[in-house]
Amino acid sequence: MPQEQLLKGVLDIVVLAAVAREESYGYDIVQQLRKSGLEAVGEASVYGTLRRLEQQRWLSSKLVASTQGPARRYYRLTAIGGRALDALLRDWHQITDAVDVVTRNANGRR
Repeated sequence: MPQEQLLKGVLDIVVLAAVAREESYGYDIVQQLRKSGLEAVGEASVYGTLRRLEQQRWLSSKLVASTQGPARRYYRLTAIGGRALDALLRDWHQITDAVDVVTRNANGRR
């Protein structure tokens, strides 16, 4: 399965987690994710996710003037978003733990 398909399934979690660490703007979030090893993450996907999460009220945003170009939209996690992130992380860890159990000895197959 290509990494891009896997990313679609976890983009909400990683975007929420990045914003939970600190208030940030879209391009900075893209860079954080890429530096973390998610090189295949696309800018359009992140910006779309940010808009959707804000519509769900999991994030809020504000425009901040920038000395290096147009104003930047900074995002922060809301209380609802924090609870959603907690639930998503519980689900994520449950799934990854189960996948680890199932695949633990897959390399020794034959």
